[in-house]
Amino acid sequence: MSCVYAEQQFAEPRTDLTDTVYRGFVRQDEEWPVDSQQYQAGNGIENRKKPPPEEIPGDVFDRQRVIPGFDQGLIEREVCLVLGAGGIGQDVALTLGRLGVQKIILVDNDVFEATNLTRQCLGSKTDVGERKVEVAARGLQSFHSLRSEVEAVHCDAIADWPRIVELAQQATAVFNGIDAGAMWDFCINSLCKELGLPLCAGQSFGWKFMTELYTGRAKDVCAFCYDSTKSLFGADERAIVKKGGIYDRFLEFLTSRGFESKSDVGAEVLVAFLREDLQFRCFGSQLEEVVQLCFERLGCSVLQRFALQADLLKIFVEYEKQAVSKILPGTISGLRDLGFIPRPKHAETRYIGSWVCPCLGCAVTMVSQWTALLTAPIEDMQDSAVHSKLRNLPQAVTFNLDASMTAEEQMGYEFGALGCSVDKADRRHCRDPSSKDCRVCAAATRLHREEDLFFGRIPVVLSPVPGEVQELPHSWKAPEINDCKRQVALRRRGPLSSGVGESHTNVVVPALPALDWEREGASPASESASRWPMELKCMPLMKVQRSSLAALAPSSLCGVASGIRSALVRSQGKWWRLKGCGNRDEGFPLEAKGDRGELNIRGCCFRHTADTELRMTALAVEALNAANLDCANKAVGSYRYTSDPEWPLPQLERFCAVFETLGNARLGDHLLAGLLKLLPHLVPLPKHGFSALRTAIAVGRGAEPGKELFATADLVCCGMATADVAGQLSLAKVSLEEVVPPTASSETGVTLAIPIDLQEIWDGARERLVANWDAPCAAGEASLLLWLAWRLGWECGATLRALHASGISWGTYPDAMGIHCNAHVNNLVVKPPRAGRSNTFLAALDFDMAFTREVFVPEACKSHSNMGLDSFDGVLAFEVAMGMQTVLSGSDFTSTGVSNSVQVPESHKALEIAMRDTLVTACDAAYIGGEDSHPLRSSAMQAVAHDLIRIALCLTSDVEA
Repeated sequence: MSCVYAEQQFAEPRTDLTDTVYRGFVRQDEEWPVDSQQYQAGNGIENRKKPPPEEIPGDVFDRQRVIPGFDQGLIEREVCLVLGAGGIGQDVALTLGRLGVQKIILVDNDVFEATNLTRQCLGSKTDVGERKVEVAARGLQSFHSLRSEVEAVHCDAIADWPRIVELAQQATAVFNGIDAGAMWDFCINSLCKELGLPLCAGQSFGWKFMTELYTGRAKDVCAFCYDSTKSLFGADERAIVKKGGIYDRFLEFLTSRGFESKSDVGAEVLVAFLREDLQFRCFGSQLEEVVQLCFERLGCSVLQRFALQADLLKIFVEYEKQAVSKILPGTISGLRDLGFIPRPKHAETRYIGSWVCPCLGCAVTMVSQWTALLTAPIEDMQDSAVHSKLRNLPQAVTFNLDASMTAEEQMGYEFGALGCSVDKADRRHCRDPSSKDCRVCAAATRLHREEDLFFGRIPVVLSPVPGEVQELPHSWKAPEINDCKRQVALRRRGPLSSGVGESHTNVVVPALPALDWEREGASPASESASRWPMELKCMPLMKVQRSSLAALAPSSLCGVASGIRSALVRSQGKWWRLKGCGNRDEGFPLEAKGDRGELNIRGCCFRHTADTELRMTALAVEALNAANLDCANKAVGSYRYTSDPEWPLPQLERFCAVFETLGNARLGDHLLAGLLKLLPHLVPLPKHGFSALRTAIAVGRGAEPGKELFATADLVCCGMATADVAGQLSLAKVSLEEVVPPTASSETGVTLAIPIDLQEIWDGARERLVANWDAPCAAGEASLLLWLAWRLGWECGATLRALHASGISWGTYPDAMGIHCNAHVNNLVVKPPRAGRSNTFLAALDFDMAFTREVFVPEACKSHSNMGLDSFDGVLAFEVAMGMQTVLSGSDFTSTGVSNSVQVPESHKALEIAMRDTLVTACDAAYIGGEDSHPLRSSAMQAVAHDLIRIALCLTSDVEA
């Protein structure tokens, strides 16, 4: 279609080209060589710079995408939360709509008035009296949104704080234009720090406007690195005693309420004062809780009238302390409302004045700063940022639009007002390190370091590469069993016989003894949109070298390694697992692995293994949910990489399966290994040795006390009984003499080599352990260590029981590489606190080799019929005895990938045996449906367990499992 004007034809506007013709395109600033024909033909820009690609008629975003370094695809994946739909917020939304972001979420609680017309550019005279967000959304969709989805949310951001948190968790950036006081700014700053979101803030008045940009990264400067909140809460003596201060106003309040001059004042009166006083104007049920907590912490029930000034100072200092502790990263997102923060009444806009130019200037500057943070060429930024993909913009921009100043006067005025140097090198930038005294940044750093314990600390960079993003099918179909489909599975047991070339006749792929699942139909678009974050859905991602040019691309993502072939990425407040996105940063190399030098491609999934894992994960979720257990992964979709001619065997397709995930630290190589390292420091060698413990082990095994104790692995290998050592100790009325682990800075702590950046996590967990150390005894347990071992072993057995009862094998079979068994402790992740079900510690994953009874091909396993692997029930029995229990016992008999390499000192071998016996016994009891002898009896026990887990993980945080 086209329209005609003055005999000139205009192409219909198109906004669909970024994901089709220009998918992954970012123009580079390339110059013609000096000796080229183009360079020598003239002096114009076309003779110096290489041209952009040929323009496509109707391309709406052409002039943006031809800017060197400008990643239009990245812009179109952004979800922007705009808080406030006033003079700044509406103009921010207008600018974002013209940029072409994916979605704009508008939040406001006000009504459009006639006086708004001069500066709120999305409304008209006919909109007066309507809700601002609805006016803004309508104007945006009608005239300015070129492709963006627009959502209007009319709510009070302070009273309906959970709604703001929910919206922020969907966003990739936050623009704050709500003027509700400095503590509101503190809260939104804290939330962005918790979620790792860039924050752009702006304000304008009279002739001036100011914008601020913060990255949201834990280690970078934030909005409150150099500002105190004490005066905002009246938490200093001057605020209390000055004329017209809190003391004077409180006395006036008491008089107005008819209180006798000598009566003491309770918490309920202070709450009433905080609700009415113009400095505070607080509300909500959490206000009462905070004030009551202040009285409890000070050990008083009233404010004494004879010492009212002193008591008011104490209570307001405590009020500031308790309130701020609630609005720090880690707790801010869980609040019911923000009614307990001060909201001082400020002057109406009419007393200061406002007009369109500073509002527009402020909004455009906010969006331009954010856009530059995303996609400005790195070489234009500070040199220090070049090698680490850091775009480092000025932290604040201030403008005075008074035309009476020259440019030089303007610069001097603005930087002088800010106390900044005119010298660029001395200015503050958004990636400056945070202040060591900043409570927000300290809390965010602790939060993210603890997150690192459970998700990983080995950094990787993933870059977009050519390929196809594949949605989940509408449903999966179990294949019809016939000879043809059986042969497909059987042929994979040997080297590939065709399609790979004569020089690669010994190439093998995973040979699951099962028929391939078949896809049926496509998922509805609405389901797909809710599953995937856009930065993962646009193009396939693959790990690249961190020093490469690909790592510097604006659309590249930072993540953490998960083993060798996978990576985890954080987005929208969640973690996502990319399984098969490259062998470390080497791509997809060939590797000889097998008894006869068989070659296999490393670092990727294949079509059948990717589909298997997506389907089997969904079935595992159902089976585990029914048993009140967690599956660590939730299937999202997959990537099919476009083959690169430079790859080995490019004719074999590479795939990557994508999941939402609960964690990554593994039970075996991380938690159990950490506990084993901790044994000598958790249970010091008693003066007379572990005689009582040895007796408990022997009695539990049905052996004669005093005899040599065999390793747990020896018993499991021979099918002999292991002991519930915790139970035996309780029967004997004996407790293990456990002690709180040492501080990180102690001599012993130094010996343990706790990473420096985790020492605060270690010491924090240790401090909480000290406070709750009696919890195991109070719950009737003889040992914290052995109780935790029971819980972990129990969850292993319960997981296997749930899967097997649903006819699911975790994945056990023989092929050219040997015997594979996925039923092991490294396929259970340790969940962070608050993830998944609260009454469990583990979640299962890695179902790429799993299969069900209905698709099992027994002929594929006939070579190992002597081990029972040629029957489905035999496979399940192998998974219990030779898989899970063998690895729990400390052996690495089967091909599981669990190292079991921690060497416990000889003095503590009995303690290791006690721990491993307990793990195996609990696993067996849970699998057969036996009694749970050591349940989770209290929240105190759960808290103690989580802290011991944190400490153990600190010792194995750099292990690549």
